[in-house]
Amino acid sequence: MYHHIAPTGSDLNVYPEVYEDHLRALRQRGWKTLSPDEFVHFLHHRNDKPKKCVLLTLDDGFADNYVYAYPLLKKYNMKAAIFVATDFIQDADIDRSSFVPLSHKHAWELARTERRSEVMCTWKELQEMEASGAVDIQSHGMSHQTGKYMKDKNYAALRKDLSGSKALLEKRMAKKINHLCWPGGRNDEEGINIAVEAGYHALYTTERGCNTVHTLTRVSRLPVKCKNGGWLMRNISIYSSVFLTKLYLAVRTG
Repeated sequence: MYHHIAPTGSDLNVYPEVYEDHLRALRQRGWKTLSPDEFVHFLHHRNDKPKKCVLLTLDDGFADNYVYAYPLLKKYNMKAAIFVATDFIQDADIDRSSFVPLSHKHAWELARTERRSEVMCTWKELQEMEASGAVDIQSHGMSHQTGKYMKDKNYAALRKDLSGSKALLEKRMAKKINHLCWPGGRNDEEGINIAVEAGYHALYTTERGCNTVHTLTRVSRLPVKCKNGGWLMRNISIYSSVFLTKLYLAVRTG
């Protein structure tokens, strides 16, 4: 689980050279990167699964994903999924040659203004990345407020948010949208039911864990730190095993 890929020391950020080290390490060690649909397929058909495979995800749809992550994915012939909140995506033609990355906090502050296309991907950029095959665009809801809707028990607003994002992305990306990442990872049982009813096949959290076919409504992910490829290799080896995951989390949490 990544958010920002940029040359800035802000929180939730991984430097481009570190991200490249991650991709290089994956390739050198024989790991196959998956699309979200492939991820679900291999959970259902484990006999078909490559021995080493991983799903790379980026949350929110920040423009730095297009500027820094996308070229590296193409360079290493790898795939990643970007979960986007559709209310923050505009039709705009932006020159990114002078792009200045911001901290996560400041990026979100600007995203909530009319200048949002300065920090968020545009529809044109999302469509370009999707067409390349290097990036799979999926849903992060519409408003990035789904956690608040569940906290307030406003399930009518949640249903509209999840269905609206799915419908708009399917129109813009010309494909079925089967995957939803909960903003901030926040969800509850009724929210999960609503998401499944809306037609999502896999629901992604921010929790660590090993995924099986039984966890598709609570998909675990590894929050990636700005550490080298060796750190990533050690951690994905742990979280690819149900036994090692349980053992490691038991030790880690005491």
